[in-house]
Amino acid sequence: MSGEEIPGAREELQRRGERLYAEFAAVLEALAPGVAPPAVLPEYPDITAFGNPLSFAHHRQVVLDPQPADPGLLARAEAELADWQRTVEHTETGSAVLHARRDGMTIRLHINPVRGLTLCRADLEPMALYEPEVFVRPEPLLAPEDVQPGYELCPECEGRCACDRCWGRGWVMGGVTWGGRTDGRVRCGDCQGSRTCPFCRGAGERPAR
Repeated sequence: MSGEEIPGAREELQRRGERLYAEFAAVLEALAPGVAPPAVLPEYPDITAFGNPLSFAHHRQVVLDPQPADPGLLARAEAELADWQRTVEHTETGSAVLHARRDGMTIRLHINPVRGLTLCRADLEPMALYEPEVFVRPEPLLAPEDVQPGYELCPECEGRCACDRCWGRGWVMGGVTWGGRTDGRVRCGDCQGSRTCPFCRGAGERPAR
């Protein structure tokens, strides 16, 4: 069954999201007054990881038009984020990327020596809104006495008709994807997402051998 919603979690995520947006807006206004478009916290948060339970968060990304070169922009950005834990990354193109972290919030500012502040992004640390889902192995749909003549109960699913690896969900937790190993949901390697037993094709029985 689906996990129950954690009491107060959605309100907490809303509160944290509003704080993230407010902090981010203040930084952008200080560094590039009137340039950043207004933002309203979306009604629904982003799903950031398909684990059990799902992880949710808010983020905002702003791409700015080229601005006059400002040699002191990085220093002003660091001053605006003085209360944050900061690191600066310098790229091969001469840009500086300021990473700032505090209270589960992350702000990243890309500063180009010619075009000024170009890309700004704010992210919230993901959190769960629901309790972990509890999965129950499905009951058999076909009993031995129901098998038609000349057939036998499928030895893989034992009459359940559902894939015995994923229990009929079509996915399993963890595994390898094109991006590498993951702790989230991946398509079941046995049924390839079809949910049915790959040995009897969901019939629960197969020709007797």
